[in-house]
Amino acid sequence: MITLCRTQLVMAEFPDEKTVRFHGILEDHIYAMEVEMDVSIPDGVITKVTGWMKRYTNPVCPQAMDVLQKAVGMSLREEGWMSKINREIGRLGCTHFAEIILECGRCLDEARLALAVGQTLEANPQTDPNQAARDWIDAHPETMIPCVT
Repeated sequence: MITLCRTQLVMAEFPDEKTVRFHGILEDHIYAMEVEMDVSIPDGVITKVTGWMKRYTNPVCPQAMDVLQKAVGMSLREEGWMSKINREIGRLGCTHFAEIILECGRCLDEARLALAVGQTLEANPQTDPNQAARDWIDAHPETMIPCVT
């Protein structure tokens, strides 16, 4: 029996109040790749991207490192951004790098929410974090967060 187990992990940190830095990892028994990208919080624009290929199958795979730079300047708020990443990064470079960028991009709103709730709790520790999250989502209809329970 052939099996595949793939792990994808996205971490986020805030080097400053206007930037979220994502670190995405894709790993299975064939591939091991990572992407670190900085995204401008106000507009969702990718401002910096770096990739690493630890394990790959084809000697041309590392050539995708240059293609990865095409992500710089793309907005994760633009309509059709997922298709654009797949087209510009996946097809022209590496589908695995594209997958990592997509997963990081899907986490943008959650990262923004976490930052906002953290700032609210820092300013007023008595605040109910669930209510702070609901208030933030209500004030940001552009988010892709469907609900908070």
